Amino acid sequence: MDQYPTIKFIVERGNLLAIVIGILPLLGGAVLAALGVHWLSILAGAVAAAVVYFLMRSYVELVRVIADMLLPK
Repeated sequence: MDQYPTIKFIVERGNLLAIVIGILPLLGGAVLAALGVHWLSILAGAVAAAVVYFLMRSYVELVRVIADMLLPK
């Protein structure tokens, strides 16, 4: 697995990575609301955060399955 440092990083720290990336749309919506765009941008950010978190979790799981099945240990 030393040949693939990015895959190793995702396998080892994928849960934290999914959380951090999932929070980003919520933070973006909060920033937009603070800048005066519209207060519903927080709600849109929350929905987008849930979707992004779900997609990231599924991506991490797919990488873990592929790494477990195909890469030598």
